[in-house]
Amino acid sequence: MDEMQLLREFAGPAGLPARDDLARKRAELVAATTARRPARRRPAMWGGLTAAGLAAAAAAVVVLAPADTAVSPGPEPRPSTDPVWILHTAAARARALPDVEPRPDQFVYTRTRLADGRENETWASADGTHDGLEFLFGHETEVAGCRDGKRVQREGRGRTATSRCTPRPAAHPDLPADADAMLAYLHRSTYGEGDTRHDLGNEVVDLAGGYLRPAARAALYEAVAKVPGLVARPDAKDATGRPVLGITWNSTTEHGIGNQDEFLFDPVTFAYLGNGTTGLVVSQGIVDAVRQRP
Repeated sequence: MDEMQLLREFAGPAGLPARDDLARKRAELVAATTARRPARRRPAMWGGLTAAGLAAAAAAVVVLAPADTAVSPGPEPRPSTDPVWILHTAAARARALPDVEPRPDQFVYTRTRLADGRENETWASADGTHDGLEFLFGHETEVAGCRDGKRVQREGRGRTATSRCTPRPAAHPDLPADADAMLAYLHRSTYGEGDTRHDLGNEVVDLAGGYLRPAARAALYEAVAKVPGLVARPDAKDATGRPVLGITWNSTTEHGIGNQDEFLFDPVTFAYLGNGTTGLVVSQGIVDAVRQRP
């Protein structure tokens, strides 16, 4: 007895299924085989990273820009001719960023691009007491930190120059998180040394270019929104010629000299891009040592 005969005796007589059953089963089979399978998560690829690369990645605690420009724009309309609206929108986006407090021994790294394509880099001490570094216009300069009220700056041929100083931190962990309190801080700050609008502009630009925790950055923008005489420049361009949103206000020094202070924002993400004169901010982050990049 062959295998086919055994199967016939085991299964018994069987007829063909009805035509309707065949059609239904065929449809079910097609649907099952064409259903979209869920995509599997691709495993992280570490093989291409060297030990040095991993160390550098671990050293950079946080990237501030252009990562801070990755905040998704909201659906709200954009009256780009209203400077107060622009500043409040920038404040809302800033407040949504991750809150990271740098350690005192870390550095704020900033890379800016000039109109001619050249780039400058700075490593500024988070608390103002550690020695930083600048690459400006092709020249490297060490920036001495201020310790015990003295700054010992190394000069050429092994010489040094000592001067009295007050630490100027690149990161400000304890700034006000309220617009009115921030405005009061700007008026009484040591660096401005006065409450003229020109001094206020210097204060604002100085703070905005460093690292601010999200609540403090938001408060800074909201404080600027209270300054009279703001003008929006929806047709502004950054140092590289890219269209941006500009906020300007005219000011006058105590000697009667007119000045114009300026903020530049990304027109989509409302991230701060610089003040229009020092170049476009293209990268910023917190690192553990000079010459490190985020």
